[in-house]
Amino acid sequence: MPTFNRSAFLVESIESLLVQTHPIHKIIVINDGSTDGTLEVLKAYEGRVDVISKPNGGKAAALNMALQLVPEGLVWIFDDDDLALPDGLETLMTLLSRNPGANMAYGRHERFKVDADGTVRILGDGYWRECESDEFLAATLEDMFAHQPGMIVRKELYDIVGPFDETLVRSQDYDMLIRLARVATPVSTEAYIFRQRIHDGVRGTQGKPVSAEAMSSSWALFDKIIFRNIHLELKLSEYLGKGKKVHNRATKRHALIRRSAVMARKKLWSHAMDDLRNAAATSDEPLTHSEITALRRALASKYGCEEVLQDPKLVDELCQLAMSSATGSQIVASLARGLRWRVRSALFSENRWNSVRYFLLMSKLAKASSMFAKRYQPEMAASMKPFQKVDRFK
Repeated sequence: MPTFNRSAFLVESIESLLVQTHPIHKIIVINDGSTDGTLEVLKAYEGRVDVISKPNGGKAAALNMALQLVPEGLVWIFDDDDLALPDGLETLMTLLSRNPGANMAYGRHERFKVDADGTVRILGDGYWRECESDEFLAATLEDMFAHQPGMIVRKELYDIVGPFDETLVRSQDYDMLIRLARVATPVSTEAYIFRQRIHDGVRGTQGKPVSAEAMSSSWALFDKIIFRNIHLELKLSEYLGKGKKVHNRATKRHALIRRSAVMARKKLWSHAMDDLRNAAATSDEPLTHSEITALRRALASKYGCEEVLQDPKLVDELCQLAMSSATGSQIVASLARGLRWRVRSALFSENRWNSVRYFLLMSKLAKASSMFAKRYQPEMAASMKPFQKVDRFK
């Protein structure tokens, strides 16, 4: 457990670990240069918790120090502001014992907040994605849904992938999760493992603090840094799932579309557009259900997609793609349909005007797609209607 100026939450987090129905062999707390009385709080746990203090260097540096102290076995990285459910570890240990081929187990979480008067409010489930083991990497590339407090990992996996990236002030856990996903054989459960606390405390390091207001934009910034490297490092086939290969035009196009959707969600649109153009040129066969689903999710990033509203050049490129070929037309039509969710959700946001802007963008992209269909393939025109009922989660 790395900690930095979390004395207000630390006791609850540690206590939630001490009362686990499956006992923990050793609890290590790395005090990362706290200045708020954290060490005084930790004195109460002498003999039950190993405490090591170091100068402030960030969460990644603290975790790297802790991992050096664990020669083997299973590692459960837990945050200093979250709460483990009493049977969380037992659930994960049972999962691994029933799946001897797995080397990583993870489960769900729910979010909570404590109001000023002490009232605890459960805010609902954290983002979750059901997927098979061989799809875990591909699903994780879209978004993070397996969190460190909700997973246990065999130490040898951390040894294989190497240390946490200490240059990342935020998203260190996401970067590590992707590296683990590339080599792991995970197993999952629908059971809840922990509760994630939502609060307004400062994140980051002493030298590079991140306020609660800047939390989302900071995540988006560091995700972009991570995924620029991922675009260079990952093989195209890895976007299809573990053990799958790009062996013909169909699988190449599928992989390109999946990668483009990932890059779009991370706001790396130059990479996304390159892949979309290549996908359109790879095969003129109708898009598969899986390809359409990936495209509809491309504009569903938790960080929003206002950059599309603000970049007329990008919109022009998408319209040009729609007019370039039958496949390009289908690609852009699928992206347009994915915007329906943005139209609806913006209606309930602080900036309701965005609902109109998303609607106009959706209509423009759908029109560009239908123009190609009407001109060259009239039989396709009916399938380009943007308002037919769709399920973006299928």
